[in-house]
Amino acid sequence: MKNKVKLFQKEFSLKFPLSAIDRKTILLLSGFMLLLTCTITGCGSNSPQQPILPVAEPIPTENPAQEEPAKADQSQSVSDASSSSPSYWGTWQITSSTFGAYSAMSEEDCSALMGTRFEYFKDYAIYDNQHRLDSPQYIESILTADDFSSIYQGTSLETLGISKDSIQVVAIENAGGIGDTFYIKDENTLIIPWDGVFFEVQRISSGN
Repeated sequence: MKNKVKLFQKEFSLKFPLSAIDRKTILLLSGFMLLLTCTITGCGSNSPQQPILPVAEPIPTENPAQEEPAKADQSQSVSDASSSSPSYWGTWQITSSTFGAYSAMSEEDCSALMGTRFEYFKDYAIYDNQHRLDSPQYIESILTADDFSSIYQGTSLETLGISKDSIQVVAIENAGGIGDTFYIKDENTLIIPWDGVFFEVQRISSGN
């Protein structure tokens, strides 16, 4: 490479004397020729030039299907009627009554209801003077003593002989009439409110 440059400079100096061309111009031309030769030949590098290949986009690989997380069991516990029946299933009868703070019934009306029976079972309910409801839905809840007194305008649980801070109440859905709602006083006693009077009913037979 150096021999070629010297030969070029020698031939150039013979054809164009230094008096006619500036030395700086010669140096610039020599450098240009050197750069051009280096670009073409690879500047004497022993390793061959590698062709420039286009960069290929990486092929995305599909992730294996992820298993769906197990869904939380959102089912609520339902009481099994075959293994354990609610305590209020059975046949009941009115034995006494207590007037609340406000009542729309007379003593004669209450006396006429003495001995009335109610039947609460899984497949049917009989209430309100033999009104029958098939496949009744019993809705159970808890009522505090203060809420009870507020609902019945001053009549307290103590008035009914119940010394508790709360009481369980059961309402029969889609039912209307005396016996569609009752309170559980104890295992063998229910309280049925109606027109300001609280009827106490005793168990005659069990639902088991």
